[in-house]
Amino acid sequence: AFDPALSRRVRQEVEDHLQEAATAEPTESTINAEKRAIMRFGAPQKIAEQYRIVWLYRRMKRTGLFVLCAVLVAFGAMAGRVVWYGRTQWNLGPALKSAGTIIVPIDRCAFLTAIILGIVGSIIVSRPSLLSYGPTSRSQMRRGQQLIAAAAAAIAVAVTCEAILTSWRLAESHWTANSLLPLGSLVIEIGIVVASLVYIRNTVRRACAIMRHQASTSGSGESY
Repeated sequence: AFDPALSRRVRQEVEDHLQEAATAEPTESTINAEKRAIMRFGAPQKIAEQYRIVWLYRRMKRTGLFVLCAVLVAFGAMAGRVVWYGRTQWNLGPALKSAGTIIVPIDRCAFLTAIILGIVGSIIVSRPSLLSYGPTSRSQMRRGQQLIAAAAAAIAVAVTCEAILTSWRLAESHWTANSLLPLGSLVIEIGIVVASLVYIRNTVRRACAIMRHQASTSGSGESY
C-alpha cells in the first residue's frame, strides 16, 4: 500500500517467475506444477517484508541526498545573489542595513546548521546496517529522519530570511532588468524548499506505516 507502482511491478515479476517455475516442473498436471512452484517460492509475507525494508532504505537515502542537494542549491542561489549585488553595485538602504545586522546572522547560522544536519542525516540513513531492520537499525532510521527533517526546517528558516532581505531590497529599488536574477533565484529557493518538505513528509508517512506494520506483525508472533 505504501508504493502502488512497486506493488504492481513486484506482482508482475512474481507472476512471471511462478509461470516459468510451473512450466519447468516435470509433471503432467498443471495444477500440481503450480502448487509446487508456489510452495518452493516461499511465504509471501517474508518476501513482502524484504521489499519493504529495501524500499525504505533506498527511500531514506534518496531523501537525505535530496535535502542535502536542496540545501546546497539554496546556498548557491544566495551566494549568487550576493555576487550579483556586488557587480551591479546594488547598495543597501539604511533601514535594510539595520535589519540586516539581525537577519543576516540568523540566515548564515540556519544555512550552516542545515548543511551540517543534512550531511550527518544523510550518512546515518545511508548505512547498510539499516537493512537488518532490528531495534538498532530502526533507532538509527528515526535519528536520521529527525536530522533530515531538522535540516529541512533550518533551510526553511534560511530561505525565509533570504525572502525578507531580497523582497525588502527589491522594494527599495526601482524595478529594472537587474531585479530579474535575484527574484528568479528566490523563486527557485522557495520552490526547492517546498519540494523538500513535501518529499520528507511523504517519506516519513510511508516509513511510519512500514514501522507500524512491522511492529504489529512482530507482536502477533510472526517471524521474519
